[in-house]
Formats: sequence, structure tokens, C-alpha cells
Amino acid sequence: MNPEQIPFSACVLAPFSTGKFGGHMKTFSSLVLALSISAATGLCSAQVVSDPSVVLPPAEVILNACKDMGVEAVDGNYALSKIDDAINKTGKVFFIDARPARTYDDGFIPTAFNMYDAKFNLIYPQFEKLNVSKDTEILIGIGRPCPMSLGDIKELKGKGYTNLKAFVKGPIFFEKYFSEVTAKGAKKHVSNGAVVVNLADDADLSKFMATKTEKDKIVIVAGATENAKSNYLAADKVYKSGYKKTAVFNGDVNSIK
Repeated sequence: MNPEQIPFSACVLAPFSTGKFGGHMKTFSSLVLALSISAATGLCSAQVVSDPSVVLPPAEVILNACKDMGVEAVDGNYALSKIDDAINKTGKVFFIDARPARTYDDGFIPTAFNMYDAKFNLIYPQFEKLNVSKDTEILIGIGRPCPMSLGDIKELKGKGYTNLKAFVKGPIFFEKYFSEVTAKGAKKHVSNGAVVVNLADDADLSKFMATKTEKDKIVIVAGATENAKSNYLAADKVYKSGYKKTAVFNGDVNSIK
């Protein structure tokens, strides 16, 4: 698929979606693509993700917008190099996901905070309570050239945050690492046949590994919130065992059944 033909659906890609979109796709003219980020963000935030005829701006437009905003665009490998700091809560890095909650629920970068750009003003007070320092490195996006990420960046710059990175270059994070899910997302996956690994009963994963579950199955590694670090380590082990559709759930396993 050419950059000019990345559908808006790519902006809200879930980790376990196919990434394929049907229908004929039309591209924007160069004049339309030269619109301001504000206009592009508003368009991307509209409820049009199911329309296969609407496409994202070409990747170079997003990259040029990053330059105009004075923001560094980073790729998936860079994001992966920062994930340990995020999981270990070193305070050096913070991830933000600009997609709608309905997509975020299904799978997000581990520890990422959901700040849907169209609801920034409503969500920002929740973000403020996290006391993320203004100079913390904040990566926004999932590795797709989506204007939603730039919408959040524009708003955060206005709030005084000085170390913002646009994670708008591939590979997509979920192609290289496991994801995290909310209770709502986990329940949805379970209803669709996902396998749940309850770490309270299988802390060393021996029971799960003995089942020889098919590698193409979605696997939800679930553990108590207070054991989040151990949960992430377990999910990483499952992922590296060949289960590329692994997600971690930090919470009460009974809430996802």
C-alpha cells in the first residue's frame, strides 16, 4: 500500500486487526493535504473510520507537519528502546495513545495513557493528576502517520510540555511487542475465543506452556494490578515463545470472564 493510500482506519488500528481494508480509496489533492494540522486533526477525529473511501494524508505530510511544529518524529525501534523505562516507571519516558477509547481498549502500548485528541480538554485534567513533569520525554502515537497524535502534541505544547516525540513512523509497535488491554477490551477478546492465562494460578506459565495452544491464538496474560511488573514480564515471555497476539491485563481476572 502506498503512503497516499493509508486509510483513516489505520489511525485507529487495533493490535489484532488484519490491517486490510476493502473498497476503493481516493487520495487528497496536494492543496487539501497542505491544510493546517488543526484541520487535519479535526477531520481524523470525525467518526469516519469505517468509510473505506477516506484516507489519511500521505506519510510525508505528517512528517513535514512534525518539522513545522518543531517535533521529532520517531520510529518503532526508538519506541521499543523506551518501553522498559515506561514499564519500570523510571520517570524518564511516558507514552500517550491518541486514539478513541473504543480502539485503545482493544490493545495499546503497555502503560500508555489514553488521550483521544478530540476529547483533549476533557481528558487533560486526568493527565495532570499523574504529575508528569513538563520535561519528561513523551511519545505520542503507535507508529502510524496519524494526525490524531499531532493533535495531542499541539495541545501539550500549548500546555508547556517541552520533550514531545511523534511516534508516527513504523514499524507499528504491535508488530514487535505485546500489547496491553483494558477490562473492556479483554472481555471482548475472550468472547471471541482468546485464551486467558491467570497468573494467580500459573505464575511460572508452566500450565499454559503445557497446553501447546496454537500460536495464532490471542492470549491474555492476566494478573493483579499490584503485580503489574511481573505481569509484563510474563506477557513478554509468552510473546517471545511465539504467541504474537499476546496482551497483558492488569486487574481482576474475574472481571474479564
